[in-house]
Amino acid sequence: MVRTKQFDRFAALDEAMELFWERGYHATSIQDLVDRLAVNRQSLYDTFGGKDALYLAALERYRTLAAQPVRMALEREGPVQEVLQRFFSDFLDNFLAGNWKGCFMVNATAELAGQDEGVSRVCAANTRQLEAAFAGLIARGQQAGEIDASRPVLPLARFLVSTMNGLAVTAKATRDRKVLDQIVEVALRIVS
Repeated sequence: MVRTKQFDRFAALDEAMELFWERGYHATSIQDLVDRLAVNRQSLYDTFGGKDALYLAALERYRTLAAQPVRMALEREGPVQEVLQRFFSDFLDNFLAGNWKGCFMVNATAELAGQDEGVSRVCAANTRQLEAAFAGLIARGQQAGEIDASRPVLPLARFLVSTMNGLAVTAKATRDRKVLDQIVEVALRIVS
């Protein structure tokens, strides 16, 4: 008789994502994962294929969970500058609230993307997804006459993704909202 797995794969993946997010890849051991997920080592390997595969699955899970709120925030009705201002304000509110561990994707990029091709692919796909969301908003602003139509959309979108990633790193170094708001203010002036 085949024994069924005794845990919910998505719940375990969410727990693994949280642990990797808190500690990073290198500081998280297989034993840490076994303890946190409350599964035996063999079940973890059978289900996820080991630490590397579990990390990639957790990173993809994060990407999936984070994509919809970002897209919805950038598709809000209203003038583009107001949508961007609100997006970055909400983004910073999340960073500065409580025990913020940064952006899992930015953390993964800094820790592993230069060394691990799988992580690099996931991070690059996430970047393209964000660029597309910002590009849609910028194109809308150009059609409405809010942004100069002669300015290329993709470089502006890439600039905003870089601003977002930079804010994620800077917010870990300083909790000074005034400093972070100044960065957003400059970015919004560049895009207008």
